Amino acid sequence: MAHTPSPARAASRRLLSQLLFVAAVIAIWALVRAANVMTEDALPGPVATLKAIVANLSDGEYWTAIADTLRSALGGLLAAIVVGVPIGLVTGTYALAERSSRLVVEFGRSFPVIAILPVMLLVMGSSLEMKGVVVFVACVFPLIIQAQYGAASVGEAVNETVRSYRIPRLLRFRRVVLPCAAPSVMTGIRLASAVSVLVAVGVEILTTVPGMGHMVVQSQLDENSANAFAYIFTAGAVGFTINRIAQLVEARVLAWRPPPNAGDE
Repeated sequence: MAHTPSPARAASRRLLSQLLFVAAVIAIWALVRAANVMTEDALPGPVATLKAIVANLSDGEYWTAIADTLRSALGGLLAAIVVGVPIGLVTGTYALAERSSRLVVEFGRSFPVIAILPVMLLVMGSSLEMKGVVVFVACVFPLIIQAQYGAASVGEAVNETVRSYRIPRLLRFRRVVLPCAAPSVMTGIRLASAVSVLVAVGVEILTTVPGMGHMVVQSQLDENSANAFAYIFTAGAVGFTINRIAQLVEARVLAWRPPPNAGDE
């Protein structure tokens, strides 16, 4: 019988392989910079970028930019959760409501959110609130769809049992719909959390709204590409951190679920 590594050892091996891959990417980056394939203005080296990140850690403007991005990203995300999840659960529970809302939801999901920027700038100006509204629009429709999918996943046998015993709608929603929809809803929240940061930074790059994206553009205008890359990597780190937090929350909320392969043992 083949030896199966313990979960801790498997996790250590996985982490080691990921770190080795990161090291390989950085090594290739350094070689490209050393070979002068691209100018330093277009691609600073990893050492220069690291120095810029370390220098920014003691700069209040750096932390203010991160806070401006997070404020709009998390504000828009929370608003999308408050609005999108209930709408998705209701429309996913009732077939008529789902069919009636399908066209609007599908159109909203496919609509390029950046295309509404000119209109939002005219209506709300270049403000943090405008950025939060754009994040909201980008996140709310995927959340509606995920919640609809989860609510609609309740089996027909379960629905028949509920109807047979004449269980009240509110109790059915709490005890049947919510547990069935929870995994899909949490997946939607996790995906939307990453989208919120991406959209917030994108809006900052295309407008004058303060945040990490605006600092990337400002650094490029100042011909300080190392600082621009420092903010780019910071934005990536912030998005990664939010996604990891969402994963931990998802695991905690869905701790009642059995492991995927529990039934195979």
